[in-house]
Amino acid sequence: MNLSKNTIIIIISLFAIIGAFTFADSLSTVSADDNSTWVAFNTSNVGLGDLMATITVTIKNTASVPEYFKISQVYTGSITNGTINWTVNSTNPTAEYMIDNTNPGNSPTTTGDLGWQIAPGQTKTVSFVLHANGGMGEIPYYLTNENAVNNTYWPLIPDMGLSASWFDPDEIQTLNPNLQLESWCGTFTFGAVNGADYPVSGIIRGPVIPTDSNLIYSDPKAFLDTGSVAGTGVALWNVTLGPYDGAIDSSDSEFFKYTYKWPIPNKGPVFGTGSSVFAAAGNQTNNTTSTVPNQNTGIPMGLLGLAAAMVGAGVAYAKFLR
Repeated sequence: MNLSKNTIIIIISLFAIIGAFTFADSLSTVSADDNSTWVAFNTSNVGLGDLMATITVTIKNTASVPEYFKISQVYTGSITNGTINWTVNSTNPTAEYMIDNTNPGNSPTTTGDLGWQIAPGQTKTVSFVLHANGGMGEIPYYLTNENAVNNTYWPLIPDMGLSASWFDPDEIQTLNPNLQLESWCGTFTFGAVNGADYPVSGIIRGPVIPTDSNLIYSDPKAFLDTGSVAGTGVALWNVTLGPYDGAIDSSDSEFFKYTYKWPIPNKGPVFGTGSSVFAAAGNQTNNTTSTVPNQNTGIPMGLLGLAAAMVGAGVAYAKFLR
């Protein structure tokens, strides 16, 4: 078959384009899962709770009219079949109640829509402290990978531990381009407790992770998982927790703190996608009295009696969308 020179050039060009897309896709895949296969598990012995967030943002209003922004008290992030609900502990400067009610109303666990006015051309820095109520608060939650496969392997399989959910810190400027996010910094604290009557070991990842951000602090010092969330090293810890014997103490529980800062200076294009499963506690048994942390009490060592609640935990699924 004889092909003209122009036809050959077109064919070569098409292969070059297809190859470029294939290469980009391979970068995304390798970056996302680091070539590791997650094997699905039925439940987790470890529950995470007492989640708190302290967030500081600097926003500039580029419009010629006043604008408003407010705190969202419902976190979805990469979770599709579950949410984390928040209560506002404090704001600085003092936030105002907004005209519109987006949050779940003035129930005992919410505080209405709180936010700030920002004048034309103004740059404003605000801080606020939140604590989770319900799931990831007094009810134990854990996360795993949605892309995990059923176990058809033998005799050895990997144990990948608990996964992370993620969100984009700069969503505010996508929602309203007049509100340009100049900086974002978030500190998260949470506790983990073993609900089994035997010691367990494995990997725990930070449950809420901002994309395209730097981990600037962690206690205990964290490892970085660079294959789970796009553009961000996910804080993870290698833990061993003692058996739960009916009383939460330092042998069967551990507390974690980590801080991320956005943006990453001089960061180029980001390759990578991620997926996770959001797993929540089901039927609760033998619940103990819980103590919700606040700006005065900090992280309670009681950890809300999460260990007993891990018995019979059910699974609710979620995935990364973006």
